[in-house]
Amino acid sequence: MAKQLKLPKELQIYKETIESTVKDSVEVEPIVRKTSLRESKFSGDPYFPVNMEYPMDENGEPMKLLAQINFSELPKIEHFPTSGLLQFFIAIDDVYGQDFDQPTSQKSFRVIYHENINETNLIEDFSFITGDVEDEFPIGKEAAMKFELTAQPISPEAMDFEKIDLDVPFDAEIDNDDYEELGELYFEYFSGDGHRIGGYPYFTQSDPRGYIKKTESHSILLLQIDSDDTIECMFGDVGVANFFIKKEDLLKRDFTNVLYTWDCC
Repeated sequence: MAKQLKLPKELQIYKETIESTVKDSVEVEPIVRKTSLRESKFSGDPYFPVNMEYPMDENGEPMKLLAQINFSELPKIEHFPTSGLLQFFIAIDDVYGQDFDQPTSQKSFRVIYHENINETNLIEDFSFITGDVEDEFPIGKEAAMKFELTAQPISPEAMDFEKIDLDVPFDAEIDNDDYEELGELYFEYFSGDGHRIGGYPYFTQSDPRGYIKKTESHSILLLQIDSDDTIECMFGDVGVANFFIKKEDLLKRDFTNVLYTWDCC
């Protein structure tokens, strides 16, 4: 069961409106340590069968694992698998594998779903990945993932935030020692930052689905990775990376049309 939503007293009068936007979201806490090939993780070595073609970028160089989710470890969340393993690979380059013109084209990033997990015949030596990981890969420390299911209201940066903006006077002044306006309070409590699966995203700039053609229907947040000192993670200048998918594709377990984007301050 998701952790119950807690509202500051200044927002209680708008409780019904805010709660109408709530989605389940799994918050992810990194635990820095060496991981096994099959568990959920940031960076590290991936689970990968020897008989599969390893993901290469558009220059023919092997990509590196950004993150891996073992759904058997994840709290149950609507539409997501309850088993299998989902992986996010990116090119080792100065833009972290993003194609700014075609952000769903998996030329320099790759999302791979393993429906069944084998116990044997796995690659165990990844020394063939020889890119400049220290300078051109956004995560410096391998870490396991700890999950917590939460109830998340819409974040201020999300594409549909204007729907709640019509009903809540965010420019209203409030009697609070830390915040002058209601909007400042809401933004602080429900910004959507951090690492998460499902729910609403966080951006340092704006939601790209509002202006990138044919991505409005990529409505489900597959994974968000935020800049984080714990794992020495940094996207540009304290940025955040997001992966989105269409609901119908997620239900079909089809991860060939995923929107990958990151932005920074």
